[in-house]
Amino acid sequence: METNVLVVGAGPAGVASSITLSQRGIDHVLIDRAVFPRDKVDGNAFGQDLLAALDRLNRADLAAALLASPDLLPCPAGAWIFSDRGDRYQPPLPHPDDQAPIYTMDRQAMDALLLEFVDRSTADLRLGCELVALEPAGDRLAAVLKIGEQTETLHTKLVIGADGARSRVASLLLNPTEDPTDRALTLHRYYRNVAGFEQPHIEAHYIQPLLPGFLFIAPLADGRFKVGLGTRADRIGNDPTRLSGLLSEVIAAKPWLRERLATAEPITEPETWPMTFGGSAQIRRSGDRVLLAGDAAGLCNPLTGFGTAKAIDSGRLAAAVAATAIRVGQFDRAALSAYDRDLQRLFDQEFVLSRRINRWNQSPWLMNFLTGRSLPRRLLRSAKTLHRWDALVQV
Repeated sequence: METNVLVVGAGPAGVASSITLSQRGIDHVLIDRAVFPRDKVDGNAFGQDLLAALDRLNRADLAAALLASPDLLPCPAGAWIFSDRGDRYQPPLPHPDDQAPIYTMDRQAMDALLLEFVDRSTADLRLGCELVALEPAGDRLAAVLKIGEQTETLHTKLVIGADGARSRVASLLLNPTEDPTDRALTLHRYYRNVAGFEQPHIEAHYIQPLLPGFLFIAPLADGRFKVGLGTRADRIGNDPTRLSGLLSEVIAAKPWLRERLATAEPITEPETWPMTFGGSAQIRRSGDRVLLAGDAAGLCNPLTGFGTAKAIDSGRLAAAVAATAIRVGQFDRAALSAYDRDLQRLFDQEFVLSRRINRWNQSPWLMNFLTGRSLPRRLLRSAKTLHRWDALVQV
């Protein structure tokens, strides 16, 4: 079988690629090894930037469906940022009067909703389909796909890897190298009965020993809470098994967290997941006949850890570059490098500033200062630097 584009991964980046390819009239195959609905390790929170990314897809019906979903929880109190000593800062997050600055939504529900907008007239959607092998084959790539016990070889002009931080596409075609300082390890767990959320909001606690990482809490529409933490991989010896102990340690050490979770009941086992920071010079996002999008491209904000909006934007941009490549018949890395330039134009300023803040944020003084109530802190609130910081806090 042959196709124009194989999109690997049916999360936000893959769906955005599929929608964009369909808008260009390009037949393609969209696969995911999971059968939806499926859960995903994620903070489950987003802000106005995600709605803006959906608008850029030119699918107003998609954003409307998301906002109308019963699984969506508006958080009118926005985001609360806590320092190591417990000071709280609530950044001003611009939003339309009829919308909230922050929303939460279980990723199982969100990704299932997004998948409903795939155009089956141009997209061959295959769930429970695993990419086994991928290699050059003349003027195509040969992809070996497996569903159950059956395998099939698919020949494609180009592949978009939207298959997450452990991208199979990247490992097969781009020989990725990793710097532990560019990676985070995260742990997530669902709870009930977390206190202090009478006003729906999300929380990020920038506390030792997680710095430059943080602990987060996000309420969901069904009464559950997502509680998790993330820290740079090299800080814990690149060992995800240490995260559960860290979660217990930081909760026990901070009285305001003990109060939040004193009566909380864990309802799932903890799950861990890697994350690659945006702006890493180590990551290749394009090559001959291949483009990476979303987490596979390392597009998580280095300061906040969020990247769903960037996944949608990158999926859209990857599909647009793929469409141009198909039109002109050029699929080499030089021809596809327009994608790298598009990503740099859209994200580099944010990533550079976030990385700079993270370098300063390896000890508690920075967050203590930014969340404090001193005169210098109040003066800084009116400065351009802090306005840029406030913008970064949006998820």
